[in-house]
Amino acid sequence: MLKQDTTLMPDFTHNETLISELLIAMHEIADLNALAALAEWDQNTDLPEGAGEVRGDQMATLQGVMHERWTSAHLGHLLEQLDKSSIQTSLTDADKGLIREARRQYDQATKLPRTLVEEVARTQAGSFEAWRRARSNNDFASFAPWLGRTISLQREIADRLGFTETRYDALLDQYEPGMTASKIDQLFAPVREVTKSLLQRIENSGHVVDDSCLQGNFDSQKQVELSKAILRGMGYEFSHGGIAVSPHPFTTSFGSPFDVRLTVHPDLHFIQSSVMAAIHEGGHALYEQGSAPTLVRTPLAGGASMGAHESQSRLWENNLGRSFAFWRGQYKLVQDAFPEQFANVDVETFTLALNKVQPSLIRIEADEVTYNLHIIIRYELERAMVNGDVAVESLPGLWNAKYREYLGIEPESDSNGILQDIHWSSGFGYFPTYTLGNLYGAQIFHKLHEVFPDLDARLGTGETSFILRWLEENMYAYGVIYLPEDLIRRVTGEAPNPAHFVRYLTNKFEKVYGL
Repeated sequence: MLKQDTTLMPDFTHNETLISELLIAMHEIADLNALAALAEWDQNTDLPEGAGEVRGDQMATLQGVMHERWTSAHLGHLLEQLDKSSIQTSLTDADKGLIREARRQYDQATKLPRTLVEEVARTQAGSFEAWRRARSNNDFASFAPWLGRTISLQREIADRLGFTETRYDALLDQYEPGMTASKIDQLFAPVREVTKSLLQRIENSGHVVDDSCLQGNFDSQKQVELSKAILRGMGYEFSHGGIAVSPHPFTTSFGSPFDVRLTVHPDLHFIQSSVMAAIHEGGHALYEQGSAPTLVRTPLAGGASMGAHESQSRLWENNLGRSFAFWRGQYKLVQDAFPEQFANVDVETFTLALNKVQPSLIRIEADEVTYNLHIIIRYELERAMVNGDVAVESLPGLWNAKYREYLGIEPESDSNGILQDIHWSSGFGYFPTYTLGNLYGAQIFHKLHEVFPDLDARLGTGETSFILRWLEENMYAYGVIYLPEDLIRRVTGEAPNPAHFVRYLTNKFEKVYGL
């Protein structure tokens, strides 16, 4: 959590009646949203197998109550008064952000009937349980009806919310305000190009990176303890957080910055999975814990968008967490946790193994070079689903075909293919934010090197607090006060620019592979 004087933090104008009334309304909604997040956390970590249906009803009720609050006549009248009020010129940035977010969510909520909101929540809960069983049993057919229902609901939501260019824009905007598919296409084009060319150069080089040190037998509980140690080193505060095991790693908040939790998923035979998931989810959690306490119980607490959030998980996981400098300062944690496996493995060998480039089936285990191809595949399929261009039954075949086209490999099962991600059990529009996060993260990493010319040397001593402090003061504290593009401009001094990612990726892997 941000430890600076609260008087220096962004805050609201508490002595203004209209702002105070809006805060009261937002506090109640934020509390309800936190309870919904708590129910979802429980579903992912500890829900009994037979409790899925009743949890779906509970989630539907919570979402229905929140929908009532977001569409209340009182809130609508209050927003109208604020629009007409003469206080606009005296508002703080936090006030303006609060009004913007309240208006945005009120406008969206009033376009969606409560029955639809409840049905979406009920379907998400049932779809999650169906996905978990289907993945375990390699049985896409059992998940297909749920996915079909989700597609129908998401199309209805998009149509009700409205869009200018494509239906997909309405869904994307819920995760990345202001972003459109056409903007995504422009930002992703250089990413696709550099990824394909760099991958081809690496494969043609004949240079092979040995990652055998990451494979073996690794006790699950020891992996969790190692994850905790790594997270503490990053600055994650367990006094305001926690860690659990789930089928798919994730981070959630029940009131940032005071209660922010994450999960990992240990792989008994591949240590990289839990280590990198801990750093990735730790990046998300640090962002939430760094939110200004003055924003708590409002829609402004937490990350500015999913892309902004991913910029931090990918910054910590990749730009920092796969660097030689980082592991020179942190590798002893790994050796202490697993001395039998790593006592005779030096830090250079370990770090090089983490940077091995090889097309693979599992997105969350993908290397930095090929990762964005996984996202582009999902993005293209999502758009096709939302636009009604594909039948649900054809999706496994289309998935496999795209993996052959983009990565030259094909899943041997749907569990390692179309069923590997949890996201489609809840909706669409999220996946592009992962690559946006890579772009934003590389741009912020470039800025960090400008601010701290000795960054690598300090990382090599095991120090990371200087990075966290700078991020807290320049990005994390502001929560959702600014729109994503405005926030990136404030943090880095320029609009989102994929050139930073292209340069970063090229320079790094030319060195790793001696190209």
